[in-house]
Amino acid sequence: MVKYLLRRRHNFVAPEISFDLMIEILSRLPAKSLMRFKCVSKLWFCLIRSRYFSNLYLTSSLSRPRPLGLYMSLNMGLSLARHYLCDSMELCENPGKTELLSLRLSPSSSSAESLLEPDLTFPGMGGYRMVSLRGLILYTVCRKACIYNPATRQSLTLPAVKSNLFAQQEPNKHVYYFFGHDPVIDQYKIVCNVMIASLFFERTTSEYWVFVLEPGGFWKKVEYDDQPHLPRRQGLCINGVIYYPASSHKCHYNVYCFDVRSEEIRVIQAPHAVCQFCKSFGFIEHGGKPAIFDYTRIRETGVLELWVLEVDGGIWSRKSLVLKPCQRHLVDEINVNELIVHGTAQNNEVILALTYPCYLLYYDLIKNDLRKVSIIKATTRDVSFRVLDKCESIMHLKI
Repeated sequence: MVKYLLRRRHNFVAPEISFDLMIEILSRLPAKSLMRFKCVSKLWFCLIRSRYFSNLYLTSSLSRPRPLGLYMSLNMGLSLARHYLCDSMELCENPGKTELLSLRLSPSSSSAESLLEPDLTFPGMGGYRMVSLRGLILYTVCRKACIYNPATRQSLTLPAVKSNLFAQQEPNKHVYYFFGHDPVIDQYKIVCNVMIASLFFERTTSEYWVFVLEPGGFWKKVEYDDQPHLPRRQGLCINGVIYYPASSHKCHYNVYCFDVRSEEIRVIQAPHAVCQFCKSFGFIEHGGKPAIFDYTRIRETGVLELWVLEVDGGIWSRKSLVLKPCQRHLVDEINVNELIVHGTAQNNEVILALTYPCYLLYYDLIKNDLRKVSIIKATTRDVSFRVLDKCESIMHLKI
């Protein structure tokens, strides 16, 4: 009987795995394994590089529990003040290098559980201008936009914007990049705002350019005849619309919206209290909507204000949050001017960062709970944080 069973097992031929089942299995594997499996066959190579499978993998990554991804850009050989000025002055002859470090944190941990791990080293990477969207990172090197995929380690530099305004050597020139995605036609776009403005906006010149992230993509100028404005925070792309706060000579703060598909810009009036009294705030996504997180009085009174844009027409809801008395000591010694909001984690926690001393503050908007996460390894002042979004992409970058 034993010999019979052994002979049957030896002659057994496993049934062929269906193509749909193979796709389902591959979509659950780590990105590093998928990059190696592209060498298995031409079929696997085409499948893994296809937009269909990339989107399937991205959707699957949203349902998988994964720790918070935190990137820290560590500037080497260039002071932080000078590094920040790279958007308004020509300092690209010797921009130094920036090391990109990754850190994985458990959402419930009270301290950093993982060490900072080197990811990539870039020449003069604009860490302050990093934007994360659907697993991709947009950053700048001397005013040129670059895209980096942390999962595949692929980096792509976009061509320079062909604008006379962009080429002018002006001390008050500002260059801002925004990253958007249209979910209807599955299209990524990079928006470039070039602006030359005097101190009080007496003389202002502004241009908008759009680049479609696909083979054959190029920069296209977008007409915008309204009042020029200066972006004050990084943009948020929500449901095909890029939202960003900006100021003009008419209003200290408004929220501007760029429709990724139609490439039209419109303005939404910010709450009056924000325009008048808000000095320190973060622009975050809360419940699938853009929101203003005001922490101006967090040290003095322990009170925070959350303004959520309920309707695009300009209707805002307001919620006042008060720190627990037992947690007030976490903010007693902070300098609010150096505290920067870096988005939200998966469990509705707003992430605030201080670069020196280097630590994070997590504020739970639902539970009204504050906790501190120390980062021991970052000992330099020349550091800036960027929090990755909640998904992982294996999209192949090509233009």
